Amino acid sequence: MRSLRIWVGTAVSLVFLVLLLWRVDRDELLLALRQVDARWLLLALVVFGLSIWVRVLRWRTILARVMPVPTSDAAELLIIGCAANNILPARTGEIVRAVLLQRRHGGSMVTALGTIVVERVFDGLILALMLAASLAFLGGNALLRQGALLAAAGFGGVAAVLVALALWPRATRGLIDAILSRFPAAIAPRLRALSTRFLDGLVALGSARTWAIVGAASLLTWSLEAATYAVVGTAFGLHLSPLIYFAICGAANLTVAIPSTSGAIGPYEYLVVVVMTAFVPGVTESAATAYAIALHLFVLLPVTLIGVLLLWRRDLGFGDLARAGSVEAPQPATNTGAAR
Repeated sequence: MRSLRIWVGTAVSLVFLVLLLWRVDRDELLLALRQVDARWLLLALVVFGLSIWVRVLRWRTILARVMPVPTSDAAELLIIGCAANNILPARTGEIVRAVLLQRRHGGSMVTALGTIVVERVFDGLILALMLAASLAFLGGNALLRQGALLAAAGFGGVAAVLVALALWPRATRGLIDAILSRFPAAIAPRLRALSTRFLDGLVALGSARTWAIVGAASLLTWSLEAATYAVVGTAFGLHLSPLIYFAICGAANLTVAIPSTSGAIGPYEYLVVVVMTAFVPGVTESAATAYAIALHLFVLLPVTLIGVLLLWRRDLGFGDLARAGSVEAPQPATNTGAAR
């Protein structure tokens, strides 16, 4: 199954890369890259670092009612997870982060994964709304608008389900027990234990205050990332409307829903170019492609390098990441904990 994910992801990325590069003028592409003002990239690095820090504080807030961890540990694990996402296919870094959290702080890997699912749902909802709101003002490109509305509806529906699960845990677990009673006795206890541990990871959503904090932090972190895109654009001599950068941020980062290879290489660049050529008068595909490639490298490389250094400090390597990413869910314990 893991090999199939890799091959499917590679095929998807190759398709998007071919669509991206087949009409690009190579000389114009290289010229655009050579004319970058590197001084702006230093500022972009600071803004991007702030977006990562807000993301760390958001995850620590979600974890607080499940397994409180120091901010430094949350930062280290989140960055390692991001690096693993950039190295391994199919968002495997989320599992890596959950496994490493369990190894360091105990508890259940499935519960940890539940907190990360909360993050991802908030991310998807904010990005879809960001894209839809930007396109409402920019107009044009019906395909992007339809995709944004579909993503907003999908992530909004999942968010509503997660909140309902968190607000009424006993009713939810009663429903799960009723469903699992029809399963074979050999697997029903395992599924019941896994579902209980996963629901434990949604505890934060049962608090209106935490919901507000996580929502605000999600909006802030992606706004800072859009600001990073704007500063990188300035380095390329692009002075675009903030709405365009919000649209680029929303469209490019929603590619995590596509089973591409490491770091969403291919779909990310393709959608950056689609947004730019649709809404920036006079921009050539070569100039847009140069910006897309440089932007993606800018957001991938620093996190990946820092994550690898953190792994090295812990005496872990790429093989450890791969093994953590393919780890099976743990066997259920005899006592799965009281309902929350």
